[in-house]
Amino acid sequence: MNKKIKLSLEARKNRLRRRMIDALGESLGALGLLAAATVLGALFVYAYSAIMSAPYFSIREVSVRGVKELTEKDILAVAKIRMRSNILSVNTDAVAKRISENPWIKSVYVGRELPDRLVLEVQERTPVALVKQAGALYLMDVDGFVFKKLSRADEVDLAILSGVDVRAKSPSVLVGEALKLLERLSAADQHTFLGEVSEIHVDEVFGLSILTDKGLHLKLGRENFAGKLNQLHVVLADLEKRGLKNGHLFVDLADISKVTVQRKDTLGKAQDQKKGPQYRI
Repeated sequence: MNKKIKLSLEARKNRLRRRMIDALGESLGALGLLAAATVLGALFVYAYSAIMSAPYFSIREVSVRGVKELTEKDILAVAKIRMRSNILSVNTDAVAKRISENPWIKSVYVGRELPDRLVLEVQERTPVALVKQAGALYLMDVDGFVFKKLSRADEVDLAILSGVDVRAKSPSVLVGEALKLLERLSAADQHTFLGEVSEIHVDEVFGLSILTDKGLHLKLGRENFAGKLNQLHVVLADLEKRGLKNGHLFVDLADISKVTVQRKDTLGKAQDQKKGPQYRI
């Protein structure tokens, strides 16, 4: 009986010894991993510090591309980039955000050309019209976005869009049509008889009206602008044959089947004025 007890105690001691050895091995393994991680972390911090302080990665050049209305100096002033700072430490998103605060900027890309060049590539807004509201003028781009109030520094010679709400978040369909019409008239040689467009009035109910520097006041309505302008060419040719083309004319083309022409002594009188001779074509 005593022999069996001794054997049992011996077995328990052996199991306890194995468990202690296993636990010690696991602890030593964990300590080894921790030591390795510490060494690697220290090496990473050292390498990072060495790279971030290396003169090799100091900014020596900032290249600004895409400027037209703005200047390189304008972009650098808002970018606030410190020369000789480490190129890898530059927060490109923050730089892009600062540049985008200029109303002329439509989009901007900030990139690195290692080891020492930072690239600022901007896309400016292209103004195509002036928007008149409450006695002030605003610049509108090709997308119909009103992006800034006109200042003395803005050297532009553009047609005016009236009847447009500068506070609108997106342009109406009719405003989009007005911009397309303005582009078509400025690019097409077949409409040189109109002269330069000085103003397009947008009315969401009655449509578009145009004033030109040749004294034409055209009421175009809401659709088929190309067809109406072609019809206008015929109307003006007919008036010239009659000797009635001289002077300012108001031409109602809203209904292309019955074009009405009225002579006006001064540009900009009310469209519905009925004084003076009228001609129906």
